Amino acid sequence: MSIRLTSTGITDCWSSLIPYFSSHEKEESALGKKIFLCLVLTLMFSLSTAAIPTSAATPPLAGVKVVVDPGHGGRDPGAVGINGLTEKQVNLQVAKALRNCLVEYGGATVEMTRVDDSYVTLAGRVKKANDSWADRFISVHHNGSVNPDHNGTSVFSANNGSAQSHDLSAKVQKRLLQMTGLRDLGANTANYYVLRNTRMPGILTEASFITNPKEEEKLRDPGYVWREGYYIYRGIVDHMGN
Repeated sequence: MSIRLTSTGITDCWSSLIPYFSSHEKEESALGKKIFLCLVLTLMFSLSTAAIPTSAATPPLAGVKVVVDPGHGGRDPGAVGINGLTEKQVNLQVAKALRNCLVEYGGATVEMTRVDDSYVTLAGRVKKANDSWADRFISVHHNGSVNPDHNGTSVFSANNGSAQSHDLSAKVQKRLLQMTGLRDLGANTANYYVLRNTRMPGILTEASFITNPKEEEKLRDPGYVWREGYYIYRGIVDHMGN
């Protein structure tokens, strides 16, 4: 005898037990055999359906192209910490972490304006972004001050930026604050060259002050740097509506 495992068949099996529960004329042994059979069939059905593969969820940024711009580089070190850590180093490390998150977790396509310690002009960065026809532009920076006590997190969009740029700025700022736990310096606007001249919605991040000794020490930790890239990624996902 062959048994076809279907949800309807399992339901019918259990339904057929109702007369046994309502009748005192049936033997207890027959009831036990019936229950045992239904339990076996239910288990077999559960195992067979669990083996059926399901389609993987669509990555949250599938079809999205992002240009990631590590600020400074080469002869331009950017801000420098009291113990010698340069902004250009940290910017590149965070940018690479962001790139990896965008690709591996988000399914996005990513182009970098630099992938090593090379000098790229501001015009060169803008040209690369515009030529790529990317959907979003993310410029990674870290702040600096002559006062070593200054610290805080901020993200910028262009003064004349689109509503999408301002929303992206706000979403990334919110996520970075969760990661850094620093003072909220706001999602602001500025007249930065790379923001006002790129065609796509874009932002410039300043997660912390590398000139703050405590923050400089944190930025030497690869795990901390990776988390910064990850939280920027999370903000981008929030912005894109996922």
